[in-house]
Amino acid sequence: MIDPMANIDAPDPGMDAAGGGGADGNQEVFDMNAYRSNLRKMDKIRSFMGIASGCVAGVCGLTGLSGLACFIILHIAVNLSLLAFKMKFDLHSYSRESMFSFLTADFQKCAMSFMLFWTLFFGLVYLF
Repeated sequence: MIDPMANIDAPDPGMDAAGGGGADGNQEVFDMNAYRSNLRKMDKIRSFMGIASGCVAGVCGLTGLSGLACFIILHIAVNLSLLAFKMKFDLHSYSRESMFSFLTADFQKCAMSFMLFWTLFFGLVYLF
């Protein structure tokens, strides 16, 4: 199958069987199925992080800006740990995103999960 992200066209009749089409014969191939699989796995990890950090912030009794700071710090820490342990700091082999967009990906969705579990656990521990 031809991959449109890798800018690979059908081979010309004059080219060798290995492909290649650049000046030096090398082209980067980007597998969209692997990319989607990686995004789904990172989405699951980030969603779980939002829930777990909301529970931690609620049980610790954080309120106001300290709770927000807890979420931001933990969100960036989880993304950096994904980058370090799973990707070996080689972001461009797994994604086409910039470093900033990788660190802030799913921020709003995780923030909603965080808020839900933060208020739930704060209420369970300190109000009831």
